[in-house]
Amino acid sequence: MSRARTPRPGWYRHDVSTMASQPPATAVRRSLIARFVYARDGTLHTARLLSGVAAAIALIALATFVGLILAGAGSPAQLAIWVLAAFLLVKLPLLGVLWWILMRREPAQRSAGWSQRECGEIIAYLDEQAARSADLPDAPARLAYFAREAWFVADSAADADKPAAVAAAVRIEAMAADARERAGR
Repeated sequence: MSRARTPRPGWYRHDVSTMASQPPATAVRRSLIARFVYARDGTLHTARLLSGVAAAIALIALATFVGLILAGAGSPAQLAIWVLAAFLLVKLPLLGVLWWILMRREPAQRSAGWSQRECGEIIAYLDEQAARSADLPDAPARLAYFAREAWFVADSAADADKPAAVAAAVRIEAMAADARERAGR
């Protein structure tokens, strides 16, 4: 008996009846290099990248070794062909991959560098702490602090996260105003 469950991002649903894997309808096809170098959220796979660099260094060392052997055993024409082939088959593709990695990085916007998930967690934390501190004796000071932090998040958030951050800042400021009124009575 199989249970239906939502697959994690990047996983395919498996059709047990045909044993065929099919990508979800909303899947975006990424190139082989993109899947090797980047995770789904856009972060670099450091271990994979370092292993690729190590393999490239080993390939260059092997090509250099073979080139030196050919230089001693063959003619200058053979050495010239080997050097040209090494340049075209090893160095240019590596430079192309490096150029692709550098150009794929999006220019930094005026954000704090938080992902959408991180920004949501920060906003939820500020809302939670503001709700906890609303009934404490020093609520006006605490809520004023949380309101300043919420406005900082709203100023620093990416454009997609700004509405939620502004709404949280307004909510917390309203809580702070209510706490000041209660303390003033």
